Amino acid sequence: MNRREFTLSCLGALAVAGASGAGLLPDSAAAQQAQPQPAPARTGETPHIAFLLFDGMTALDMIGPATVLANSGFTVDYVWRNADPVYAETTSDKRLGLLPTATFGDVGAADILCVPGTSNPYAQIVQPDIIEWVAHVGQRATWVTSVCTGSFLLGAAGLLKGYRATAHWTMVDELAYFGATPVRERVVRDRNRVIGAGVSSGIDFGLVLLALIHGEQTARMWQLIMEYDPHPPFDSGSPHTADPQLVEAVRSNSTGNRVPYARKSLEDAAKRLGVTVAG
Repeated sequence: MNRREFTLSCLGALAVAGASGAGLLPDSAAAQQAQPQPAPARTGETPHIAFLLFDGMTALDMIGPATVLANSGFTVDYVWRNADPVYAETTSDKRLGLLPTATFGDVGAADILCVPGTSNPYAQIVQPDIIEWVAHVGQRATWVTSVCTGSFLLGAAGLLKGYRATAHWTMVDELAYFGATPVRERVVRDRNRVIGAGVSSGIDFGLVLLALIHGEQTARMWQLIMEYDPHPPFDSGSPHTADPQLVEAVRSNSTGNRVPYARKSLEDAAKRLGVTVAG
């Protein structure tokens, strides 16, 4: 038995337990039950998740949650405007290519929409076909999700207005331009919006979403299969734990690398969405 067969057999053993909890809130989220909740995945059908691809995306933002979800009882598509390879953001001359499995025209709806981020979301939020597709699918999805600055694309599509949301810690406050309430947490859930913070949080986000849909036991099992037990070599993975001088250096570098059109793209989005940002 190979690893995939083992995983599927484990999932089969948990199917009854997972189905009984599909779409239900964990006990820790009971306080949110007064708010409208999404319907569970359609009975008898495999939930369909659509990951948006685009040039310049951060690969780990997508690969992290896809590793959790792709073999966990979901039908998965990787969607772009055409069938050409998409090249992820890298720091070398070598480009990492990703192949779409479907185009915007092929996928008009999905149970779960997931949008990865990029260091330059400002270039994406001004591309009408991207934002229109995200809005179209997101308005119909049971779960609307993102990792890192993928939340900027959700926001530009009008899907975060009035919701709590997060992004990479250097950019999270800019979510206010989309009418969202910025939250500095690793994974943020508000009704049917589930959003991971920076890059590596995609794995955490994937496990949270898996637990919400297929139950905590399934998520725990998949975490064990992945051997996801992080022990980073340095205690500097968060602005809350890193040396203050290092935090300031990273923040300054991030601010200094903002593209010239960043503020204008945010202001234009806020105007289009009817959002007034103080200051």
